[in-house]
Amino acid sequence: MKSISRNILMGAALVTILNFNSCKKYEDGPGFTLKSAKGRLVGEWEVVKMTDSDGFSYLDSDYDLELEFDKDGDFSFTTAYSYGGSSYSYSYNGEWEFSSDKEEIEVEISGEKIDWKIKKLTNKELWFEDEEGTEWELEAI
Repeated sequence: MKSISRNILMGAALVTILNFNSCKKYEDGPGFTLKSAKGRLVGEWEVVKMTDSDGFSYLDSDYDLELEFDKDGDFSFTTAYSYGGSSYSYSYNGEWEFSSDKEEIEVEISGEKIDWKIKKLTNKELWFEDEEGTEWELEAI
């Protein structure tokens, strides 16, 4: 009787593990997390890589992009760069929310709506693709 119970328990554990690995919401993971998508997204992010639809990767070392998602739906996008010995910084503020299936982030800045398809969302990494096919990779600050 003990071995039957152990076999059932092992089988149930195996089915559970395989089920969690097969139902990833985003293309590049994670497969399972206890933290909500909103809990993982809220915070400050630094853009570390941008690759266009032709595979061209660009992000100058003198150019910093940061995004911030607040839990109340506020959003900011900050650009800082150096040119000709001078430093410049611009910020754009707006609002964000998830699409109904939480597979996209919907951002609105100055009346313009932008949709970003989430590829990966962990506590430390956010990858998404914009409407023009550019893939963004960000790290939590």
